[in-house]
Parts: sequence; structure tokens; C-alpha cells
Amino acid sequence: MISKEAQKSIKRYKKIASFFGFLYKTPNEITSGRLNFARWFNNLAGTINPKIEGTIKEEVYFGDMKAYKVSTPNSNPDRILLYFHGGGYALGSPQSHYSLVSYLADITKTTVYIPDYRLGPENKFPAQLEDGVKSYDYLINDLGYSPEQIAIAGDSAGGHLALITLLKIKETNKSMPSCLALLSPWTDPSGSGDTYTYEMAERDVLLGPMFKKIWDSDDELYNFYLNEEDMDENDPYVIPLVGNYENCPPIMIQVGTEECLLSDSRRLKDKLEVDGCVHEYFEWEGMYHVFHIDVGMPETIEAFKQIGNFLEKYLPKNQ
Repeated sequence: MISKEAQKSIKRYKKIASFFGFLYKTPNEITSGRLNFARWFNNLAGTINPKIEGTIKEEVYFGDMKAYKVSTPNSNPDRILLYFHGGGYALGSPQSHYSLVSYLADITKTTVYIPDYRLGPENKFPAQLEDGVKSYDYLINDLGYSPEQIAIAGDSAGGHLALITLLKIKETNKSMPSCLALLSPWTDPSGSGDTYTYEMAERDVLLGPMFKKIWDSDDELYNFYLNEEDMDENDPYVIPLVGNYENCPPIMIQVGTEECLLSDSRRLKDKLEVDGCVHEYFEWEGMYHVFHIDVGMPETIEAFKQIGNFLEKYLPKNQ
């Protein structure tokens, strides 16, 4: 049974998601004004939602890319979490996820860097992958952290970016991070999983209205950031499910049972098992897509504690 706070959250986010569904236009039709309004509205979550008392937010730059450095009195300055925000590669920013990473930093005792990577449709793939790798490299080469001090995390499209960044790090023979923590990761932008259905969209309070609008418009889920000619279902940087995770660091997955991306997490879990990658997998009963955005729910706090326990195993406290 979900908490009373979660029941209220579901009702609230159902209204918010319906509004985003109303705002949706295809990439060719949407005006810059409409898109900028959607981004501004999405960023309100980071402004309005609670933060841990004593949270410090510093604006830093990875070269020419802005980022937030977020810490709390509980944060260890030597335990680094590189966090990629979600938003379908079209929405989201360090601001939109400020509340989430404030609580995440505090509960997991980490210092969080959240880069403002490039979004579509202004910047198409592989711009996002380039920014992901650039962020990781900057932490090591310019800020002096070691790979062992760094964990990578991300939600939804940010989970996709975390995975493809890891795969690129591996391909280029760089030292890999200590581990990954994924929140409702988007592992199959082609939408081929068995939970990409209208039935599940009715249950998915956060993504459902948007997905139905996209499907009804005969669009693809990836149209905002990926050109049609670049959709290659055998390319692991497009579909992380086909990536090779042998000899990769441990990966944790959290997902709600009431979301269209449920099959993305289940299939990733299966792939990690085939590749022999150490992993931890958790399905949260009754929870919607990236329920972690509502830090007022007991479920969110417990999920962050779950991530904290995972990081305790693989992200050293003392360097």
C-alpha cells in the first residue's frame, strides 16, 4: 500500500503531466516560445519543491558548459555523484532537479555535480553523449577527482545518458567510474518494450499523457533529439540495451511498477545478467515514472536510502 503522501502526489502530478501533454507539439511544429515556456514550467519544480536545510548550490563550469555543484552538511567532498537530469532530452536542467539532488546529496552523503548538457531539438544526438563524456573528463582532468571517487547517476533520459557515457568511457579505454545508479532509465528510445502501451499510459501519471499525444501524432519518442537517419537499433549509443556491459562497474536500477518505461528497466536487468555485470534491481510498487521528483513522499526518502546503501558498497568514503 502506497503512502498517503504518494496518493496525493499521484493526483498532483497527473494534473501537471496533463498540462505538458497539452503543450506538446511535434518538433517541426513547436515554436521556440512554447518550448521555452515548457522548460520554464518544468524548472519550477526545482524552485518550489523543498531542499535540505543548509544546501549549498554553486554554479560552476565544465569548460563552456554550466553545471550545479550541490552539497549539504552531510555531503562528503571526496565522494562525487555525477548526475544527469531527465526530461526526454528536450526538457530539464540543473534547476529542475535541484530539489531532488539536494535530498540525494544529503541522504547518500555525496557531493553532486549536475551538468546543463545540450538539449534537442536545437542540439541533436550525439551532442548529449559528447557533453556526458566531457563532464566526466572534466571532473578527472580539471577538478582532480579520481575515477574511483566518482559514481554516475541519472533519471529517465539522464539514465540513458549515464549508460551511454559509461559505454563510451569503456570503448575509449578510460578508467571507469565506481558504479552507476539509475532512476527509471530510458534504455530503449525505440519504445519496443511490452509496457509501451496505451493501457500502461493510462496508469503512468507522469509520462502517459505525453506518450499518448506522441503516438496519436504518429511521432517517435526520440524525435526531439535524434534524427530519423540516426535511429539504429544496433547502435548501443542509441539503444543502450544492446550495449556490452562485461567488466563494467556495478549498476543499480530503480523503477516504478506504474510506468511505460518499466520494460526498459526489466530488459536492462536481463542484459546485465547475461553480461555478468554486478547489479541491484528494485521495482517500487505503485510508483510512477521518476517518483523521486517528489521529495515529500516517504517512498522517495526510502529510495534515496536504497541508493545510499548501494553507494556505501562501491563509492569509497576515504581516498
